[in-house]
Amino acid sequence: MRKLAIGLVCLLSLFLLMPQQVAAAGKPDKLYIGVLADMSGPYAPIVGSFRPGYIDAYKYINEEMGGIKGVPVEPLLRDNAGKVAVALAQYNELINRKPRPIFIDSAFSPVAEALRPRYVEDDMIGIHAGNLVAVYPRANSYGYYPMYDETFGFSCKWFKSNWKEKRNPRIGILTWDTAFGRAMLTERFFEYIKTIGVDLAGEPQLFGIREVDVTTQLMKIRSWKPDILMSCITAGGCLAVRKGCKEMGWDIPYLSNGIDKGTMNLNPPIFEGCYVPRPSLSWDEDDHPAMKFLMEQFNKYNRTKEDKAVFYMIAWQNAAVEHKVMTEVVEKHGWEGLTTKNLKAAMNQVKDFLPWGGLTKLTFTAKRPLPRHEKMYQIKNGKILPITDWLEMPDFLPTE
Repeated sequence: MRKLAIGLVCLLSLFLLMPQQVAAAGKPDKLYIGVLADMSGPYAPIVGSFRPGYIDAYKYINEEMGGIKGVPVEPLLRDNAGKVAVALAQYNELINRKPRPIFIDSAFSPVAEALRPRYVEDDMIGIHAGNLVAVYPRANSYGYYPMYDETFGFSCKWFKSNWKEKRNPRIGILTWDTAFGRAMLTERFFEYIKTIGVDLAGEPQLFGIREVDVTTQLMKIRSWKPDILMSCITAGGCLAVRKGCKEMGWDIPYLSNGIDKGTMNLNPPIFEGCYVPRPSLSWDEDDHPAMKFLMEQFNKYNRTKEDKAVFYMIAWQNAAVEHKVMTEVVEKHGWEGLTTKNLKAAMNQVKDFLPWGGLTKLTFTAKRPLPRHEKMYQIKNGKILPITDWLEMPDFLPTE
């Protein structure tokens, strides 16, 4: 009997130890995040800061926060130079490596559009810019800021709320002839501005991403007498529009979602007075706790003026969300449960999350895999400063 009792105790001990041993056996040596971005092409003045942002954010997470339950995370950075075919080839390389990345983060609208169905086929989860085709039909894609047409709906509502004349305000549109530039020109956007009493001045005008002279388009828009000019562009595109207006002697309010420190570095004085809708803090909010934290890391890692662009900040934002959901999934399901299905479930529970003390404000749900808040900023004395608090966006996602 004594031998039988000892045997039963040993057997029981073995069963009690098995879950821990399985968990330990499934624990990886390292986790990976794939990053696809233009780090040397036309978007590089803004998007290129993804590289130092991801390097610094995950270095901090690994060294100061213990990675994910003791496992370090490495960002796998791929420069596509603004070329879709290159980015898609890089995506194929990343998902076929062993082990595969847990997330794919990208910063190029055509790539996000092309990858939305691929994420489903490949059982992958992606985080990228706001774009209807990139997130709808809803699948495995999440945006790190609202959709572009929502941003301009938000901007028109803000402009109307400050309008003093009895007639409706008129907006002129000059934007890039790219997926990014045209992303504001949706039926939902045009329907929305009608409902809030904002008129379109003439027709939207387009120009190429590498064009530097937009005088012809500006002259046409000016003939339609808009009260404000809006563009879904960034970097050199914003510079081309502002230079064109200045050379024409046309002093019109200008609003673009792509004006950031990286854009302003091209010619700081020319952007004075411009308006910028933003889903995250400005670098010039140096009294904000989240910006104090970010600048402490920025300086610790010896970053330069050229790195001070919005995508450096977005990299930290994405890393914070990924750290949050990966940690929650491992705590709930173990290492073997670190699957796209479980990650999506965790992502869909993110509510009013303030990464690093409030760099942005994030809420995701299964019905809306996009943030829903932005602020309006204005450039004053060379600084991008808030003129509103966080405001909720109009929701342009299809309801079905």
